[in-house]
Amino acid sequence: MSYVYIKVMSELNDQEIKRILENYRLGTATDEEKALLESWYLTYTEEGTDDPELAERFAAVDNVWMKLENEYRPVKKMWKWTSFAAAALIVLVAGSYFLWRPQPVSVSELAKTSKDIAPGYNKATLTIDGVGILSLDSSSAGIVVKSTSVIYDNNRTVKGTDALIKNPGMLTLTTPKGGTYKLALPDGSVVWLNAASKLVFSSVFHKQKQRVVELEGEGYFEVAKNKQQPFIVKSKGQQVEVLGTHFNINSYSDEPLTKTTLLEGSIRISNKILKPGEQAQNTGKSLVVHEVDTAGVVGWKNNYIVFEDESIQGVMRKISRWYDVDITYEGELPVDDFGGRINRQAYVSQVLRKLELTNKVHFKVAGRRIIVTK
Repeated sequence: MSYVYIKVMSELNDQEIKRILENYRLGTATDEEKALLESWYLTYTEEGTDDPELAERFAAVDNVWMKLENEYRPVKKMWKWTSFAAAALIVLVAGSYFLWRPQPVSVSELAKTSKDIAPGYNKATLTIDGVGILSLDSSSAGIVVKSTSVIYDNNRTVKGTDALIKNPGMLTLTTPKGGTYKLALPDGSVVWLNAASKLVFSSVFHKQKQRVVELEGEGYFEVAKNKQQPFIVKSKGQQVEVLGTHFNINSYSDEPLTKTTLLEGSIRISNKILKPGEQAQNTGKSLVVHEVDTAGVVGWKNNYIVFEDESIQGVMRKISRWYDVDITYEGELPVDDFGGRINRQAYVSQVLRKLELTNKVHFKVAGRRIIVTK
């Protein structure tokens, strides 16, 4: 099995960069050259540079990037209908409704339209027993559960939570596909939820022997230390016990393994104690511990999509969650493993074009459905 690394822009030399920039200036750049330039720019914005010569070259790319953005991100216009007949064409015909089915387009074609799919953002819902459901969106910096209140948007308080704190109940923070959120628990621990995830926890911890939460999906935890009150995370097929530490759990139902990665401190899973830099991979029947690159594991929290020795199916599951898209496969799929890092603020066409640069996989997009081919 071969390994395909999608971060090929780092291999460009001065002559190649100048050639691509000149081709773009003359309007003769190929789709592949535009994609390569775009990928190179994205990596630069992620990592930056202290090299003055590189900085000058990247400044030139900035100018080209703005042109690319203007070309590929046309402003959506509000159509003005001049007659009732025109409006009727898209609403009702002979008493029947018709659903428009988008036709598949290539990634390069998608990038030139306003129908390109935007990345996810801060959004979630908080369900509070006995109080109701609170919608949280990109205007919210995160939510804080304190001893007598639930606070969001930094200073807004959820009404009715004072009674909930006196009579402890359960709260549930849920992120949809294309959503992520930050939560401060009653004990001061902080949790970041990845897309399509759920965390269930009590409104108070101080009256309990253990601080217990339940996770579905993926979460990064920074647990407040308290030796007298262990912190327990229940997830798919396992229970993790900590006293105070930083760790990540990936326990999506559509993933073959539950992966628990320790960054700082120590945690216990079954009878195994993990050390920083180790990851426990749990199949439900067996648990194996490996050393891993922790920066890659928590890349999602730091605004990256990271692939490490992953099949195309594993890569597309991450893309599906973050961009809220459906994935279908046609024909024979590549057996290669993919690796690389992409900014999570990129549009979906930018991510797919970067993968296509490997020449191992190709895509068509129809609405919010991505079709994967070899």
